[in-house]
Amino acid sequence: MGYEGLTGKVITPFNPEYEKARQEYNKAIDEFPIAIVYCYTSQDVANAIHWSRKNCIVPRIRSGGHNYEGYSTGTGKLVIDTTLMNGIKVDTEQDIVKVQAGTRLKDLYETLYEFGYAFPGGTCPTVAISGLVLGGGIGLSMRYLGLTADSLIEAKMVDADGNQLLVNQCHNPDLFWALRGAGGGNFGVVTSYKFKLKKKVDKITLIQLAWNNNKPARFEFLRRWQDWLVNLDRRISAFGRIYKQGASVNAFFYGKPEEAREILEPLLSIPGLTLRNIEYIDFIEAVTIIGRAYERTAFQATGRFVEHHFSKGELKELINIMDEAPTNHDSYISVYSLGGAVRDLEQSSTTFFYRSANYIMAITSDWENEEEASIHKAWVAKGFKYIKSITTGSYVNFPYNRLTNYEVAYYGDYAARLACVKKKYDPCNVFSFPQSIKPGCC
Repeated sequence: MGYEGLTGKVITPFNPEYEKARQEYNKAIDEFPIAIVYCYTSQDVANAIHWSRKNCIVPRIRSGGHNYEGYSTGTGKLVIDTTLMNGIKVDTEQDIVKVQAGTRLKDLYETLYEFGYAFPGGTCPTVAISGLVLGGGIGLSMRYLGLTADSLIEAKMVDADGNQLLVNQCHNPDLFWALRGAGGGNFGVVTSYKFKLKKKVDKITLIQLAWNNNKPARFEFLRRWQDWLVNLDRRISAFGRIYKQGASVNAFFYGKPEEAREILEPLLSIPGLTLRNIEYIDFIEAVTIIGRAYERTAFQATGRFVEHHFSKGELKELINIMDEAPTNHDSYISVYSLGGAVRDLEQSSTTFFYRSANYIMAITSDWENEEEASIHKAWVAKGFKYIKSITTGSYVNFPYNRLTNYEVAYYGDYAARLACVKKKYDPCNVFSFPQSIKPGCC
C-alpha cells in the first residue's frame, strides 16, 4: 500500500516530523496513525477520504487535537488534519466572520478584537474552532452570548463520498441541526464555519478569586455556587473548581467592576479569600490571562450536567472525593456555569440536549509520570461513579471512555434522530471512532 492519491502535507511514520505530528494535546494519548494528512483545501480532504476508503483504512478527523480520549487519532488510522486550514475573514457590514476549521481560538479572538468584537469561544487558546463548536462550545462569555454553536449560521462539510456540502437552515437543515452539538467526527469533515457576531466590546471585568490552603472554603463555595446561579445576571459567566487544599473561580463580567463586586458578594464573603482580582481590562487581555493557565499534560477528565440543587449530604460526599485525590492541586472537581443566554434558544433548535441544566460538573486529574496514571484514572473513575449518580447526562466535549450507553448520555432523547441523520449522510459508517454515532434503522 502506497500513499499515492494523498495531497496536502503528508506525514508518514518514516518522516522526521511524524513523532511530533502524532501527538495530541493530552499526553496520555499515545497512538500511531498510518499517516497524518495536513490539508490545505477541501480537495485535499476529499482525496484523503477517497484514499482511506480505497485502502480500507479508517479515517479520523483532527483540528486541534484536544479530544480528551484521543478520538481524533488512532493506531493504524489515517488522520485528516485541518490545522493548515486556518483562514479568518471578518465582514463588519453584516457582523459575520468566516472561519476555517483549523483556526485556533487565540488567533480568532485576536482577529475579532481588532474589529471590536467579542466571541463566545472557550478558554484554552490552542483549541481549534471545529472541535469546540461541533460539541456545543462553552466558555466565559456563554451566559451573555450563548454557546459557540448558537452563533453558527453556516458550515461547509466534505462527506463520505468526497462531496462538499453547504449546511445551513435552508441547505441540509437536518445536518445543520446535528452539527451544532453532535458534529465532532461523526458525519464528515467540516472545513469552514460562518458565525453571526453578536456584540462589540472593548473592556470587560476579569474576575479571579481563590481560597488557597483553605479546606472549609470548598464546601462553602459549592453550597453558595448553586444558590448564586439561580438568578444570576446573565452578563457574568464563571468557571470554578475545588481541589484538595482549597477552591478558586474565574469569571468574565460584561460590565464595570463596581457592579461585579455586588454580584459577587455571596462568593466574596466566603472566609479566607487569598486572591481577589477584579479588574476592568481589554477583552483580549482577559482572554489572554485566562489562557495562560493551560499547559499540555497527561490527564483524564469528564463532565456531567447538573439540573438540581445538591443536598448537604451530597456536597459533603463531593468533598470526601476531593480528600482522596492523588494530588493537592492537579486533581479537582470543576463547575461551569450555564443558564442565561444558553436557555434563550428552544430546546430542540440544536443537539445540545441539556440546554436547561444549571451548570456542568467535571472531574479531572493530571499526572507527570506514566506509572502514576492508573492511580489518577482510578480516582476519576470512583469520583465519576458518584457524580454520575447525582447528575443527568454527559458533555460530549468532555468525553469519557467508560461511559455506558454513551449515545443517550451525550445526546439524550436526540440519540435516535441523530442515528437517522448519520444514516443519511454517512450510511457506510466511514467516520467512526469508539464513541461515534452509528447509522440507525430509520
